[in-house]
Amino acid sequence: MLIRKAKGNDLEIIFSLAKKYNLESNDMNANQFLVAEIDGKIIGFGRLLQHKDCIELGTIGVIEEYRNKGIGKKIVLELLKKAIEMGYKSIYLTTLIPEYFKKFGFKVVKENMNECIIRDEKWCEGCPKIGCTFMKLEILPQQ
Repeated sequence: MLIRKAKGNDLEIIFSLAKKYNLESNDMNANQFLVAEIDGKIIGFGRLLQHKDCIELGTIGVIEEYRNKGIGKKIVLELLKKAIEMGYKSIYLTTLIPEYFKKFGFKVVKENMNECIIRDEKWCEGCPKIGCTFMKLEILPQQ
């Protein structure tokens, strides 16, 4: 399996899968995404959305037949690594599966949701109002 930066011609597949899995698909740009592929077939994807003052992990998806094999985990870890390399100290996300993201160190934020994430009515389009969890990962300075 290869995890790589998405190319322009990958976007149609990513968009189709994001819609199928009811994931946020607004304002998609190939340079936001990493994809996982096997034998040239995209089997998973995820993106980082840069906002004015913060970064958001989002639109993480893996094709059903490849789930529970650590592919999503590898995508998330690569995206987190990229965000850290970009200099971000906090990474945000919205999700219906908070327990999954707690494994990476994300914590539930109950109040004071970051204004840079809540940008408009569609800020959490793939996440219904009931059950949608806002989370944050604080990057600790390396010792």
